[in-house]
Amino acid sequence: MDLYERLGVTRNAGVAEIRRAWQRLSRAVHPALNPGDPVAAERYKEAAQAFDVLSDPKRRAAYDRGELPAVAVAPAREGGFEGFDFSARVHVEAVGFREIFHPSQDAAAPQRGEDLEQATRVTFEESMTGTTRRVHLVRFEACKTCGGRGDVGIGPAPCPRCRGTGTVRGSRGHMIFSRPCATCGGTGEIRRQTCDRCDGEGRAIASEWLEVRIPAGVGNGSQVRLPGAGNAGRRGGPPGDFVLVVEVEEHAVFRREGDDLRCVVPVGMVEAAMGGHVDVTTPEGTVTIEVPAGTQNGQRFRLRKRGVPRPGSGGRGDLWAEVRVVIPAATDDRARALLRELAEVLPRS
Repeated sequence: MDLYERLGVTRNAGVAEIRRAWQRLSRAVHPALNPGDPVAAERYKEAAQAFDVLSDPKRRAAYDRGELPAVAVAPAREGGFEGFDFSARVHVEAVGFREIFHPSQDAAAPQRGEDLEQATRVTFEESMTGTTRRVHLVRFEACKTCGGRGDVGIGPAPCPRCRGTGTVRGSRGHMIFSRPCATCGGTGEIRRQTCDRCDGEGRAIASEWLEVRIPAGVGNGSQVRLPGAGNAGRRGGPPGDFVLVVEVEEHAVFRREGDDLRCVVPVGMVEAAMGGHVDVTTPEGTVTIEVPAGTQNGQRFRLRKRGVPRPGSGGRGDLWAEVRVVIPAATDDRARALLRELAEVLPRS
């Protein structure tokens, strides 16, 4: 069963929602409250394993990527083992081993926001000159109520979790542990509380339009990255980036190879044999080049700095014009006679 299903939460559930779901479920199926019920014991075990993974940001991210990390028991670092309790009347919290040995202050630590990505199409001409795109973003922005912190200030009040003692007791089966209260940091009182608007995330959904400048020379699959334009970070963490993936449409004449362009130039049989001037299409218009006598089919001519602009450097690639000799059809007797005469005069190689 999916770990989120074990706790009864969705995949976009926040840390606070996951914790509340675990607390509700553990109270319902805890073995100490359901003695002799193997179904409840197994349900508690599955829920505890799910909470161990989903309450840890790194392990949760690994699980979301398709990995299945094992639930490992870490060595104790703080807090103490108090023995065993077989009474359902003792007021303790049912927790996993990871929470017992690793207090959950890290759950409230700032986290970097996620990167966002969109794709856009541009014409070949736009890729040569550069252009702009107006994109619509739906993303998390810093919560305006709490300023991105995830909590708001209140007057000093007894901590509701530890009831002002600064210490909480946790159970794992019948084992009882004590540890500093993570809610109040062991002080016994709270001066801030979770922001109701963002549920402690420090961010809320917003939408906006963004103008993105696409530089000249971008190729198919190029990425334009806008640092800090992605999702806002959790609880005051740095924002992610926005990435615009550029798809360049193919051109009817030019074929791009790196920073160079290639095109095919038709040349008549007479011009190829005697030499002459031919027109070549370039991104900026038509230019005339001279081909020497005896130009062969497939021969290439280089037009310097007529290729693709190099973003950031100011340079450009080259344009390579490949000759394609056009042979006319001899459709009348006079044309055939002239070709036979020409074949006798000119060498065959």
